[in-house]
Amino acid sequence: MAHKVEANFPNSILKLPSLTSSLKRKRPPMIEIPNVLQEIKSEAPTPRRDGFLSSSGPGVCVSAVKGKKKFMEDSHKIVSCLNGDSRSGFFGVYDGHGGRKAAEFVAENLHSNIMGTMVDCRDESSKEEALRAGYLKTDQQFLEQGLLSGACCVTALIQGQEMVVSNLGDCRAVLCKGGVAEALTIDHRAEREDERQRIENKGGYVEFHRGAWRVHGILSVSRSIGDSHLKEWVLAEPDTNILHLTPDMEFLVLASDGLWEVVENQEAVDIVTASCMPENKSGPLLWDGIECEEEEEFPSENDIPPLKLRRISLVKKIKTKTESSPIKENIQKSPPSTAGLAGACKELVNLAVSRGSLDDITVMIIDLSCFRNKQ
Repeated sequence: MAHKVEANFPNSILKLPSLTSSLKRKRPPMIEIPNVLQEIKSEAPTPRRDGFLSSSGPGVCVSAVKGKKKFMEDSHKIVSCLNGDSRSGFFGVYDGHGGRKAAEFVAENLHSNIMGTMVDCRDESSKEEALRAGYLKTDQQFLEQGLLSGACCVTALIQGQEMVVSNLGDCRAVLCKGGVAEALTIDHRAEREDERQRIENKGGYVEFHRGAWRVHGILSVSRSIGDSHLKEWVLAEPDTNILHLTPDMEFLVLASDGLWEVVENQEAVDIVTASCMPENKSGPLLWDGIECEEEEEFPSENDIPPLKLRRISLVKKIKTKTESSPIKENIQKSPPSTAGLAGACKELVNLAVSRGSLDDITVMIIDLSCFRNKQ
């Protein structure tokens, strides 16, 4: 019995099946679920929820915390000063599943593969194709490892006053533009009607199992790097969005679905704005005037005890500050302090944990004012 679907393409999703329709539906053919435990059994456990993993680079901060699983499966990458240009960089957040190997492999290789294919790209179509080639090359390289895990990805390449954002799966990029949240990516999930149709056209199927629509009843995302057992249906071809940096683009949030499952896009933007709001006009600038001679990578980690979540209305906090002092128009002009940017990352992570997120959570915030040409 076919389930009804909403027709709002491409964001339409499958409706939950009723109890009656679930009982009548014919069972799908039995498939073998791969054993991924061999991949991770020899690895040491990651620090549990009592510690953050934090790192930073010019104009960017990231915080992450492990979820309920024994191993941290999220990873990230920050590569600043591409080709010696301090106003360029590559940033990625990677959410692994079925083990941590895929996310780690992507963090080590995706940026190099993308930069290798971006040489001599001039127009948007060639850049989009270069991103696609870089993702597919990374996927093929990982499949050759013979491992079964997979990874969702969201990346941002900032170079030449352009920002190229790409994604696979349910990692998401959200831009703050004039104080308003703008999602730059659309999650690739099995519940999306266009993704379900693509999978079925290739002979696969989508089944509702354990509270979510899943490819062959296993994987809730419909695109990823890795997942060799589902590769015929789970693609590694990203969606790419190319934007020219403008003065009203304030910051970009890249995060794994451990955040987005419990925090709305606009709420995340409001929290960052409140945390990074300058206390006065003469406050310190973040990474102002930095000089770079070569590419720099920032994989550093620090274990920091989580701060207690301050249960206040952040929207009210923003309103109170902007009404009580003439700061509002300076928010876009003055970059946040280092402490403000790092604090915003941890604020978002803490909020997700307090709302019951059991997944690994990684939040990266990029201050776009550090990458725009000065007017």
